[in-house]
Amino acid sequence: MQIPRFLQPIPHGSSPPKIQPVPPERIGILLVDDEPALRHLLGAVLSDEGYYVVEAGNAEEAIEASRAAERIDLVVTDVRMPKMDGIKMVAKLRESNPDLRAIFVTGYAVDDLSRLGPNTCLLNKPFLRRSLIDLVHRFAAGVP
Repeated sequence: MQIPRFLQPIPHGSSPPKIQPVPPERIGILLVDDEPALRHLLGAVLSDEGYYVVEAGNAEEAIEASRAAERIDLVVTDVRMPKMDGIKMVAKLRESNPDLRAIFVTGYAVDDLSRLGPNTCLLNKPFLRRSLIDLVHRFAAGVP
């Protein structure tokens, strides 16, 4: 019996894989979270659903990864991250892609939801796997 991908250990000290452009027939998701175990788990869940997932550990990595991927259809990001939060990061990504859809994930209260911008929603931690998948399916289809 093989261990599910999301339960396999995360390699430490290895360089991240080179990001390839999102294939035209796939939906590209930029997944950003500074917690590697959670990012790895969510990435495995979304990949298993058929999405092309590009992972990043912080906002700076995410901006670079989005360039390398050439096309991102949806961002799933933690709100609170060191240096630049997810809200500012998505605003920066929207400079080149104004219609970018985003799902913000947080375990904290967000006082002003208008800060999230258009085509967004908030998913509070903890959440069920099915809740994430349903939201991603809806947003990937262009229905915020």
